[in-house]
Amino acid sequence: MRRIIGLVATLGLVLVACGSGPSPTAIERNQQPSTTTTTEPPPQGVVVVSIDNGRFSPSNLEIELTEIWIVEWQHNDAPVTLADGTVREREYQITSRDRNEDSSFLFESPLMVFGDVFQVNFSAYPEDLYRYNTFLGQQRIPGLVDTRASR
Repeated sequence: MRRIIGLVATLGLVLVACGSGPSPTAIERNQQPSTTTTTEPPPQGVVVVSIDNGRFSPSNLEIELTEIWIVEWQHNDAPVTLADGTVREREYQITSRDRNEDSSFLFESPLMVFGDVFQVNFSAYPEDLYRYNTFLGQQRIPGLVDTRASR
């Protein structure tokens, strides 16, 4: 008997969930919702690397400079509220492992917090293999951008 009641309750919930949709007023207006869960693609020539949960996604890129020349890192690692009420926000700074003649980093982001973005235009550099990293505490998080035409 319990199984039948559970089955009927589950079936009822499924029917309610499947039967939901936009209201008749929303259908009459024939407008897109003001916010959606989809995202817009990046502009032409840009590839996005997401920083989330202490990792780059994707961490290794192979880009053709004729199609993509800008890499944009987006800090998507949302702040976390701990049990004691304190908020922990991760900060990242992306640095190239390659150096200029004066020993400065080839590229280096400012300290990034949630929502920040950082871009590098790789068409300004020769085709090569570019390694970069950031740190989460003492842990180094590596990444790679390969712009070589002959891979």
